[in-house]
Amino acid sequence: MFLVTLFCNLLHFLQPVKSDSTLVIRHISLQGNQRTKAYIIRRELDFHEGDTIHLNDLAKRVELNRRKIFNTSLFNFVEIKYKKDSLSQDLDMSIKVQEQWYILGYPNIQIADRNYNEWWSRGGRLDRLIFGANVTHANFRGRAEKLILNAEVGFTQKLELFYRIPYIDKAQKTGLGLGISYSTNKNVAFGTLHDTLSYIKSENSLRQRIYAFAQLKKRYHFYDNHTLELRYNQNWVADTIRKANPNYFLEGANTQRYLQLSYYFNYDFRDNVVFPLRGYRLELYLNKLGLLPSDNINQLDFTLTANKYWALANNLFLNVGAEGKISFPNRQPFFNTRGLGYGTDLVRGYELYVIDGQKYAWARMNLRTKLLDKTLTIRWIKSSQFNRIPIQVYPNYFVDWGYVQNEYANKNLSSLANRPLYSTGLGVDAVTYYNLVVKLHWAINKEGKSGIIFNITREF
Repeated sequence: MFLVTLFCNLLHFLQPVKSDSTLVIRHISLQGNQRTKAYIIRRELDFHEGDTIHLNDLAKRVELNRRKIFNTSLFNFVEIKYKKDSLSQDLDMSIKVQEQWYILGYPNIQIADRNYNEWWSRGGRLDRLIFGANVTHANFRGRAEKLILNAEVGFTQKLELFYRIPYIDKAQKTGLGLGISYSTNKNVAFGTLHDTLSYIKSENSLRQRIYAFAQLKKRYHFYDNHTLELRYNQNWVADTIRKANPNYFLEGANTQRYLQLSYYFNYDFRDNVVFPLRGYRLELYLNKLGLLPSDNINQLDFTLTANKYWALANNLFLNVGAEGKISFPNRQPFFNTRGLGYGTDLVRGYELYVIDGQKYAWARMNLRTKLLDKTLTIRWIKSSQFNRIPIQVYPNYFVDWGYVQNEYANKNLSSLANRPLYSTGLGVDAVTYYNLVVKLHWAINKEGKSGIIFNITREF
């Protein structure tokens, strides 16, 4: 923890000093923040009234601060203008924001599978859909607090409540998060065979999960975030699952209870958290499952992720990223083992596969070009939160590589573990407001299999 904090301080303070003329910031005005408290916006600024600023640094500093305000995900648009007093060295700044619509309540339809490709390969059946209602307040009380209530039926029955407040102290460096979740399934993946998930379906509940957590968050500077989380987990599976895979929780058990302590570090210097084109990001995740002698698991996970983004030309961008994970011991419950194929931890072109293992690594290269960057105004929509729609379109080329180490690959009849994986392909990404990104890619993998990849994401 000390070394990570020292690293953040060095990144924050080791800046070259300019010898050019300076200006004094006389006044900073805010416009458009009807709901958001002013201190939430001012927290993102690295200058304040009375500060001096080097003239040669002015444009760059203003743009960096604009990005930080936009990356709070509270606003659709952010604009910073400045004006120098012709009779003095004083500078007046105006920050104009357009707030998002913060209260979103909507019906929610999701696929139960890991991605659209897997869902479609299983027949695109309606019984593998999750129907629900989600109510999110992304700026509760105007303090960037987040309140989420989620209820689901169908493939999964779920009820969740989450709350997060970014700052609880006057220095605006400490935040808290709380959450609780209950879910039950009648269709459960009990293991992997030939690198695909195997399911059992029943009219009765096959699995129940309950967890509750408390988070302590620290943000010492602008780009670093530290999260310490304590979580209680209680999981249960029916005898049908236990008999099909005695290693689901290990030792033929059908219950699993344990405390979990995790630390997450995120240094994020990207121009846009939704769809970055410039900057870099470093993430570290340390996760200990099982803290007490009575806990039903004793496992340690360590994950390191790095991404770098470059603007090669006016409309040409390059991204290179890599991630590695190690976990101990080698013998782990199936329920807690995560290799490649879950979430965003995958090699594109292998969406239909789950490659379990105790260790993995992946690397990616994306070359993008900006084809379209426009803002559409729909005049018949009166609400300012919805009548301006930004649209950006990026055709791209990518190359992916991955490797999973599994000590028990023969038991699962895995043909993809313990050997290099790679793929390449072409695609197009569309980015619009409310942090929505739509991706359509074509990929071909090492085995010569190709297909279309479709994905929709929303960054909160």
